[in-house]
Amino acid sequence: MSDLFVNEKTNDIVIVDGDLLLTSDLGFLETMRQRIKATLNTVLGEYFLDDQVNPVVGVPYYQKLLSSSIPTNKLADNIFRTALLTVPNVTSVDELSFVVNTVQRLLIVNFKCKVTEGSETNTIQDSVDVSAIQL
Repeated sequence: MSDLFVNEKTNDIVIVDGDLLLTSDLGFLETMRQRIKATLNTVLGEYFLDDQVNPVVGVPYYQKLLSSSIPTNKLADNIFRTALLTVPNVTSVDELSFVVNTVQRLLIVNFKCKVTEGSETNTIQDSVDVSAIQL
């Protein structure tokens, strides 16, 4: 499992001594943390290698969350929980909460999930500000 490491603050790929830094250089948990965040920052259907008729990568922001006249916490929980469980090696979502500010158009997704590699299971807890997604 090797993905390009992306600096969380600058959103740039990282080059060390002329070589691209991979998430696998930093371990399984960093790889999974970045894959989870990438999934939550992807609108369902935007990934060019995904099946264009039946996309599976990303969150159905348009298809389900924003098509509801009044999105509820229950609906958001279901949508984000399902999206998290589509990430390979994510085995459970233990906690999921949201910070919503409608005036500032802010949505932060807080998550805690279990990830498994072989027989080893670990927990990842983080948050993703999905407010910047171009919806």
